[in-house]
Amino acid sequence: MLGVRTVGLASSLVLCGSRLCAQAPTDPATLHVTSRLVTLDVVVVDRGGKPVTNLDRSKFSVYEDKVQQTIKNFDPPASHEMPIGSAADAVVHSAADVPKIGTAPVNILVFDELDTPFHQLAYARQMMERYLKALPEVLPVPTLFVAAGATTMAMLHDYTQSRADLLESVRTHTADLDFTQVMASLNGGTSAADNGMVKTLGALSQIAESVRGVPGRKNVIWVGAGYNNAADLTNMSESDHDRVLAMIQQVTDRMLSARVTLYVIDPAGPIAADEVTDQSVDPTQVTSAGTRIGDFGDNLGFYNFATETGGRVMTGRNDLDAQVAQATAEGTKYYTLSYVPTSTDDAARPYRKIRVLVNDPLLRVITRDGYFGGQAAVSAVAPGHKARQPSDVRFDLLNAARTKMVYTGVHMQAERTKDGYMLLVNANDLKFNQKMSGARMAEVTVVAVFYNAKGKELSQKAAELSEELEPSDQIGQQSRVGFTFPMIVPASTTRVRFVMRDAGTAYLGTAEGKP
Repeated sequence: MLGVRTVGLASSLVLCGSRLCAQAPTDPATLHVTSRLVTLDVVVVDRGGKPVTNLDRSKFSVYEDKVQQTIKNFDPPASHEMPIGSAADAVVHSAADVPKIGTAPVNILVFDELDTPFHQLAYARQMMERYLKALPEVLPVPTLFVAAGATTMAMLHDYTQSRADLLESVRTHTADLDFTQVMASLNGGTSAADNGMVKTLGALSQIAESVRGVPGRKNVIWVGAGYNNAADLTNMSESDHDRVLAMIQQVTDRMLSARVTLYVIDPAGPIAADEVTDQSVDPTQVTSAGTRIGDFGDNLGFYNFATETGGRVMTGRNDLDAQVAQATAEGTKYYTLSYVPTSTDDAARPYRKIRVLVNDPLLRVITRDGYFGGQAAVSAVAPGHKARQPSDVRFDLLNAARTKMVYTGVHMQAERTKDGYMLLVNANDLKFNQKMSGARMAEVTVVAVFYNAKGKELSQKAAELSEELEPSDQIGQQSRVGFTFPMIVPASTTRVRFVMRDAGTAYLGTAEGKP
């Protein structure tokens, strides 16, 4: 058991080895109550597509499954603005700076190398450069740049407001391609990447998990085809269809709970009229197949995620710059509404339809179509059985470990100790379960991956850790919990990547450690 030690912030509370290690004056004890609060980011546009930003709470009505709801919280677009002066001088240079912008939105620019046909990749890259060149030198919205490749989700540039840096990242990036798809394209075929749908859903899931701790809206600008033409959508068995639908529901849950809105810029060319995503469609409309719009049903296409999250699809247009500019404006000029649903029946986790109206028929509302009711299931870790871990637990932990993207669901830092590391975690990011004694227990799973100077993975270490709070312990805004993680670091290690998963919420956090 560790002795008393001092940490960086004098007002922090650190627990080490189930014992209070450093305590200074803390905030008063806070009672945390879990409620089903539904949060909506809502864009209102006029007939010309220009955002309308001067409406007050009284102008909005919210319906869930055609039942009117009471708006509990209301934030106008002005409350999401960047700090004063950020238009000329960048505030954000990395993920560490994102807390400085409060509830302002961020953009995640994704270059899709999974499903975009080889002959369209060059055009997709041109579109990405064209989009960036249309922006000012200091980006108005902090932007993360990633590539969804055949083998990994690569962070091409951390959050930044520098247009020049992002353009340089585009120019110097080497695509991570699926060569089966490349050869099929070169030979005149149209085959998409092997398991393209599964990999694309995995990429969306990774993005949603990584931004959970960023408080504002996240606009994912996906440049590429998505899995609409993926080979694995054809000849799907009924059992596979059910598994895919469950996976889509899980990814949708993660995106909506993280306030992710998807915009798709597809280089494929014109699409048929019946494939166009139209946000003005009545969301309670029933399709010819008998399913409501937004329920997915037999339509498992990638474009549905744009509709579900309140985004849009841009393809087959010769005014791409104008379309992207409009989407960017929508991503910053939005209202935030929240309500507690009147329905409490969560047994079957039905899809709940949402409709937001304003009292002016000339205005159009853009928001997400709905959500799946109830609490999403959290897969439990199988202690001490690496091979028996649920597939989603293995996927989340290992994929987070093999990218440089910063995961913010659990905020932590890693400090080197004599026999390993101390992982310091924001106490409010953890779920503490009450015990009969009145004590509270938090449990986490931690994976450490060791890399050499060439980026090669040397080894891994995983552990299930827990910490206990006494009934008298109070958690303040800057309180932290310390988890001891003893280990032997391989001799040639130059970087250690830590991933922590909270057992109660399944939220993830990452930290980089020095060997």
